[in-house]
Amino acid sequence: MSDAVSRRRFLAATAGAFALSPVLAACGGGDEGGVVAANCEGYGALTAAELQQRAALNYVDVTPIPGEMCSNCAFYEAPAGGAACGGCQLFAGPVAPGGYCTGWAAATA
Repeated sequence: MSDAVSRRRFLAATAGAFALSPVLAACGGGDEGGVVAANCEGYGALTAAELQQRAALNYVDVTPIPGEMCSNCAFYEAPAGGAACGGCQLFAGPVAPGGYCTGWAAATA
């Protein structure tokens, strides 16, 4: 037996840790820079690959960069029917309007 961690096990653990980050941020409802996290639901329905894509783009429910948030991103899909969270063209699952990922691009008017 080797003490080395397999690549698959490492990626699964990493994806899981990153996947929980937005859930924990949403549950806390914290306020960073005047942006309050929306309580987004639906992470449990995502596949491991979908969670990994979100993690690869470093998605968080509360933006760390003032002025750069999902609601003013070119890839953001506004929520329908009064829902708190929208979507994104870059990855699956719920997206908080005040969230952020490294795929952020300014929306054009």
